Amino acid sequence: MLVNDAVHGVMELDDDVVSDLKPIIDQPIFQRLRHIKQVGMVDLVFPSATHTRFNHSLGCSYLATRFADSLGLSPDKKRLAAVSALIHDIGHGPFSHAFEGLLFNGEEIVRHEDWTNAFLSDFDLPPGHILKTNQSAIRKFIMGEKKHPSGSEDNLVGDIVSSQLDADRLDYLLRDSHFCGVSFGKIDLDWIINKLTRIEDLDSSPRLGIEFKGVNSVEHYLLARRLMTRGVYNHPLAVLYERLFVLLLEKIVNSLELIECISNEMLRDFLCKAHNFRYNLITKKEFIKKSYGAYKKLVDYDIWFLIREISSDEGKTWPHDIRALSNMLYCRQKHYKVVRLNQCHKDIDNKTAARIMKKFNLPDWHLLMLSASVHTYKEDSSPLYIKEKGRDPSDLTQHSHIMSYLGGREEHYRYVAIHKDTNVEKILKEFGL
Repeated sequence: MLVNDAVHGVMELDDDVVSDLKPIIDQPIFQRLRHIKQVGMVDLVFPSATHTRFNHSLGCSYLATRFADSLGLSPDKKRLAAVSALIHDIGHGPFSHAFEGLLFNGEEIVRHEDWTNAFLSDFDLPPGHILKTNQSAIRKFIMGEKKHPSGSEDNLVGDIVSSQLDADRLDYLLRDSHFCGVSFGKIDLDWIINKLTRIEDLDSSPRLGIEFKGVNSVEHYLLARRLMTRGVYNHPLAVLYERLFVLLLEKIVNSLELIECISNEMLRDFLCKAHNFRYNLITKKEFIKKSYGAYKKLVDYDIWFLIREISSDEGKTWPHDIRALSNMLYCRQKHYKVVRLNQCHKDIDNKTAARIMKKFNLPDWHLLMLSASVHTYKEDSSPLYIKEKGRDPSDLTQHSHIMSYLGGREEHYRYVAIHKDTNVEKILKEFGL
C-alpha cells in the first residue's frame, strides 16, 4: 500500500503489515484521531500547525517498519512494532496534552496513557488479529515498559515504540517543524535509521543502539527536540493559551449548575464525571471506567463548539469571566502582557501572585504565573548506546561533549502574564519588574 504524506513523501507499507493496520484504522475510535490536533493550542501561535494525531500515527507506524528493517527484526516483530506505533497515541483526548490539565484531583492526574487499556480492549477485530493475540505486550510497548521475555526481540520493539530515540519522536519533530513553518526539527532521519544497530551485550535481550558514525545526527536530533520544545511547544503564548483553556474548563467543571448549561449531552456527561473525580467523589479507576464511553467520542470540535457557544452568549447563561476566557480563545485575542522571569526573580512565585491579586482585587484570570521546562537527554532513563568498533557499547554521553554537558540538566523558564485591563505598570512594579 502507498500513502502520500506531507513529511515522508510516499510511504510504502508491506501487504502483511497493511492487513494488520487496516482493521484498526477503519474503526471509529481510531478515526477520531483525525479530529484531534497534534499540538493542542499551538496553532493559535503558529497558524498552519493544524495537523492531527491521525497523520502522526500513520507516520509513526511507517517509521516503525523502517526501524524494524534496519535492525533486521523478524516479520512478526516488525508487525508488532507497526501496530504498536500506530496506536501509541490512541488514548489522547481533545487538544491532546492540554486536556489532561483538567483531569486532576489534587493528587492524581489522568493522562492519555491511562485510557490505553480501555481503547485496546474496545477494538472490534477479527479472530487471530495481532492486537487481540498480543494485547498485553502491545500495552507494554506503548507504556514504555521493558519487562519482556529473555532472549526475545521484544525490547527492541519496545525501544522502537517508546524510548529516547523512537519512531514517535522522529516523526513528530519532522511533522511539527514542517507544519509550524520552523526549521528547528529538520533532522537527518535517513542517516539515523541507516545507522541503527542492535546492542546484544547489555541485557538478556537485544536493545536499540546506534553506530558511532551516527553520533552527529543523534546529537542534532536531541538538540532539535530541545529547540522545538523551547521554541514551539513551550512558546510563552502557547503556554498562556493552554493555561486559559484549562482555566475555562475548570471554571465550568467546578460547577454542576454550569455543566447543566452545556447543550452537548456527551460532553455534559463527561464533565459531570470529571467534576466528581476532581472533588474526589470517585476514584481515578472509577472515573476512567464510567466516563470512557463519552471520552472515546470526544474530539476538538466538541470543545470548540462549546467555546463558540459561550463566546456568542450575551450574559444570559454564562458568567462574565467564562465568556471573556472563551472570547480570548475563540477569537485569538491577545489581552495579556507576558514577561519572562530570570535568575534575578527567584523569589517571585504563586504566593507573590496571590498577594498582588489580593492587593489589587484582581480575578484569578487577570494575573497568571506560567512555567515550562525542557530536558535534552536523560542518561539514566532508557539510555542511548553507541556501538564503536573495538570498544564495548557505551552511553551517548561518553561520545558527545554536548550531551555529556546537557545530559541530566533540565532547563526551567517562567513567565508572568498580566491582563491589559489591569494597571500593568503598577503590577509589574509590584513584582519588581
